[in-house]
Amino acid sequence: MKKLLYISMLYLLMAQHSIAQKRTLLNVRLENFKDSVNSLELIVSNGFFAVNTAKNYVLKATDGNFHFDFPLNETSQAYLYLNDRSDLLVPGSFGVLINPGDSLNFTLRDDKLGLVNMEISGRGSEKILIVKKTAKKMFSSYVYKKSYRKKTMEEKFIELDNSLNIIDSTFDRESNKYARDFRLAKAQLVDQTLDGLLQYCMWNFDDSVRYLFNKFVRNKKRIAPLLDSATLDYFGGFHILPYYISLSNRDEIGDRYDMFHYNYPLQYASLISKEFGSIEYVKDFLLSDLTINIFRQNWYGQVSKDMYRYYLENANKRNRHFIDVFTEFEKLKDVLKPGKAFYNFNLIDTNGVYHSLQQMKGKVVILDFWFTGCGACKQLVSELVKIEDQLKDERIQFVSINVDKTVSTWKRGIGIYSVPSSLQLSTEGRRNDHPVLKFGNVNAFPTLIVLDKQGKIVGIPPHPMKDIGAFRNYIEKCL
Repeated sequence: MKKLLYISMLYLLMAQHSIAQKRTLLNVRLENFKDSVNSLELIVSNGFFAVNTAKNYVLKATDGNFHFDFPLNETSQAYLYLNDRSDLLVPGSFGVLINPGDSLNFTLRDDKLGLVNMEISGRGSEKILIVKKTAKKMFSSYVYKKSYRKKTMEEKFIELDNSLNIIDSTFDRESNKYARDFRLAKAQLVDQTLDGLLQYCMWNFDDSVRYLFNKFVRNKKRIAPLLDSATLDYFGGFHILPYYISLSNRDEIGDRYDMFHYNYPLQYASLISKEFGSIEYVKDFLLSDLTINIFRQNWYGQVSKDMYRYYLENANKRNRHFIDVFTEFEKLKDVLKPGKAFYNFNLIDTNGVYHSLQQMKGKVVILDFWFTGCGACKQLVSELVKIEDQLKDERIQFVSINVDKTVSTWKRGIGIYSVPSSLQLSTEGRRNDHPVLKFGNVNAFPTLIVLDKQGKIVGIPPHPMKDIGAFRNYIEKCL
C-alpha cells in the first residue's frame, strides 16, 4: 500500500510540473551599441522550488543583433549582461519572466540601459510590458528626491507604501490581472520592492522599525501576492517570507536574527506554523523548503534528523512538495553515505592541466562548489581563507570546483567567490549536467563535501560561517 501511495504521489508530481520542452526565442537589438558591445550573455535561471539551476548562453555580434534560441520547459527568469557583465536590465537583480515557447524582441535605440528604455514585443511580451509600465510609474513618482541612504526610515517606508500602491492600482486596471502570468509579474514586482527595505530592517531593528513594519507591511497585508499558489514557488521562500516571519517575531528571536531560519530551524519551523498555519499550502511550502535546505547544509548533524521528524509530524503528506523532501532525504542517505567512494573526477585548471581525484589519494580533500555571482559563495570565502591559513597541512587539499558556463566568467570570479589559494577546477561549461555534480547531488551553492585520504565520502561538514571551530575539528579528525 505504501509503495502504491509513493508511486501515485510521484506520478501526480511529475504530471503537475511537467511542461513539454519548447524552443524559446529571445532577440535583442542594440542600435547604438554596435561599436561597444560585441558579446551578450543570457542567463536563464530556474529558481523553482528548492532548485537553483541556471543555464548560460553567450553570443557575439558586430552589428548589435543577437538571436538566442534555447529549449525551456518551465517558467524562468532571464538576465541579460553586456560584455563587461554590466546589467542590461533594471533594477540590478531584475530578470524578465519567460515561458516555454515565448518569442520575445527587445530593442534599445539609445545608450540608456534598462527595462523601461526598451521596446518590447512578440509572443509572451504582455507580462513584461505590464512590469515595464508599472516600473516606469514607480520610478517617476518617488516622493523624496534624495538618495536612498539619506532618507529616514519613515521616508523609506512611505516610498515603499507609495510604490506598492502603484503596483496594486496598475494591475487592478488590467483585464488579465487574474491570469497566471500577470499574477507572477505582480509578485515579482512586490518581491523586488520589499526585498531591500526588509533586509535593511533586519539589521537596523528598533521600536520605530517595528511600528513602521506593522503599519505599512503587516497591517496592509503587503505580502499577499507572494502567498498566491501560482507564485509561491517562484517568490515565496527565498527572502521576503523569512524576513517577514523574523520581523513579525523579533521579540522572540532577539539577537539571533541573523540567519535565524538556518541556525535555529526547529524554532523557525514553529514560527512558520504560527504565522501561516491557517494557510496550509503556504505553511507546507515553507516547511518543505526549509527542510530540504537544512539537509543540504547539515546532512550529518542531528538537526537534519530532528527537522525531518518535525516535518513528517507537521506537514500535510499530500502537499505537492512532500515527495521532494522524501526523495531528497533518501537520495542524500545513499549518495553521501560515509565510506562510499566519490566520483573520480578529472577536471581542468586555469592553465589547461587536468587533475583527477585519483591523483589526490593520500590527502583529505575539501570540495567547494561555486559560481561567479553567488552571494553566499562570496560570504563563505573569508571564512575558508581563515581555515586554509589555520590548516596548513600537506595532507589537506582544498579544491574549488566552478560551474560557470564560460572560462572568462570562471576566472573573473576566482578570489571573489572562491578562495584564491585553492586548486581551481572547472566543469568546462557543463554546469549542473556534469557527472561530479550529479553524483554529489549538488543542487545549491556553495556546497562543501569532505573526502578522506582514499577518496571516500566523509560527509558534509559543519558550516564554517556558523561554527568555524566545529568545521576545523571535523577536518582534523580526518587526518
